[in-house]
Amino acid sequence: MTSISLKALIASTAAVLSLSAMAADPTVDPTNSRTELTPQQQEKRALKTESKAEYKARKEIAEVNKDLEIADCKTAGMESKDVRDCKREAKDNAKAAKQEAKEIYKEDKANIKAHTE
Repeated sequence: MTSISLKALIASTAAVLSLSAMAADPTVDPTNSRTELTPQQQEKRALKTESKAEYKARKEIAEVNKDLEIADCKTAGMESKDVRDCKREAKDNAKAAKQEAKEIYKEDKANIKAHTE
């Protein structure tokens, strides 16, 4: 057996067992598993989701910019030491951009919390 089919077998077995356990439990109502959210809770959830998506996008942009800067370093025809320095600078810039994205995300979360309380 390959490792992929073994993993699939284990995952499907776990899924079947959890579904059968839920079906056997009379207190679980699968049609009403969530309570209704108030409009304020829905707004808060939407704002949080949007904020997290923007944070992830900022991180991805920083990573892509790093890759572009590294590619520019490699194709600029510099000496090997200069290429290393250029790559290091690109990585440091990406790290700073990711930290800035994290700070913005933290501020957004605090603003959402203050706005919806």
